[in-house]
Amino acid sequence: MSSNPIVTLRRHKDFRRLWTSAMVSDLGTWMQAVTVTVLVATNSKSSGATALVFSSLFIPQGLMSPIGGLVADRFDRRRVAMTMQWVQAVLAGVLALTVHSGVTSAYTLSAIVFLQGCASSLGNPAFQAMIPLLVPREELLGALSLSGMTWNSGRAVGPMLAAITTSIWGPAASITGNAVSFVAMAFVMMTIRRPLHGGGTVKMTQAFGEIGRAITLARRTPGTRTMIISTVFVQLCCAMTFSTIPTYAASVTDWERFWMVLYVSMGIGALAAGFCVAGMTALIGRSRVLTLVPLISCFAILLASQAHSSYLAVIATMLFGMSAPISFITMGAVVQRDAPEQFRGRVLSIYSALVGLAFGGFSIINGYLADKVLGLRTTLWLSSLVLAMYVITVQFLWPSWKQIVNGSDSPPRWRPEALEGRRDESARVG
Repeated sequence: MSSNPIVTLRRHKDFRRLWTSAMVSDLGTWMQAVTVTVLVATNSKSSGATALVFSSLFIPQGLMSPIGGLVADRFDRRRVAMTMQWVQAVLAGVLALTVHSGVTSAYTLSAIVFLQGCASSLGNPAFQAMIPLLVPREELLGALSLSGMTWNSGRAVGPMLAAITTSIWGPAASITGNAVSFVAMAFVMMTIRRPLHGGGTVKMTQAFGEIGRAITLARRTPGTRTMIISTVFVQLCCAMTFSTIPTYAASVTDWERFWMVLYVSMGIGALAAGFCVAGMTALIGRSRVLTLVPLISCFAILLASQAHSSYLAVIATMLFGMSAPISFITMGAVVQRDAPEQFRGRVLSIYSALVGLAFGGFSIINGYLADKVLGLRTTLWLSSLVLAMYVITVQFLWPSWKQIVNGSDSPPRWRPEALEGRRDESARVG
């Protein structure tokens, strides 16, 4: 079977429908994210306020994703994901009305975006856990790279559409576009008729116990545990670059629309990443990808910290936009690979929760450092240094890291004692 993502897209009709709907929804999400972030940045002139509103969409992952994982393993995943699309559509409408009324407070807008993030986090584990049920295991990495491309396509095109709609009709129109995209995705999901239940037995009345079981399984699964640690370190370094584009753009040039150029250049790089990640992994292996690609991110962040030319800033953001998604897609593929089917929704939710908390928390912390302590460019420079130290650590000081990351693509089989406190080696066979 081919790992080519285009072949995967053509071969599986239901996955193609899901991918198409996600493309539309992520386009709307980026239109809203850029519109609200730029609105706050323009009015506050603060990296901290900008990072706060941008990260409000991701912090809820740490709070709601574990519950979303339980729901994904208990109910039909398509229905769960579709319901959360409707909830997000309503909240996007509320946000559009709020902005239309003239409210620009970072705290007010962040509160509404936070609620949207909660709905997204409840539905995202179900959405992610649907993918392995729609494609064969050997095509999973290609399918995941395509899923990453929907987000990155939105990142490339969304800022341009946001700039156009905001210039002509105002910021509320751009946010309304996001509400429409959620409705479109919900309708497309209705066309997928097959049941998409993971087969897990979840007692919703014992939610905390079930979350504890998922944490135990994630902790005792070498691939998941390793990727959680790696993701937290990479997010520590990358969150600043993602969340402060408007304020960084203002530090490079006086052109008020330069933020659009940087968002688009980052999105173009991310699109390139989506096309090449599967082939790159097949060519050099996962461990080398997760060693070499973060070094490219390190160089890109360092270049951004020193760039006072718009051309260098564009090159830096494009390199970063290409390299960071490759790292995150590859890490996510390792987690997907090692998660047992009946627990996949819960394991993915734990991973998603930690990713969201790391991104949101580090964005706010780095934004504060950029505003009050170090300055924006010094904070970026230190981020690149920490990322370089991470690469050195996994390459030379973590002997088992390479073996764990490369692992095996054969389906793991799990015994019940994996959740009863036994050792990793006795819990996993085959």
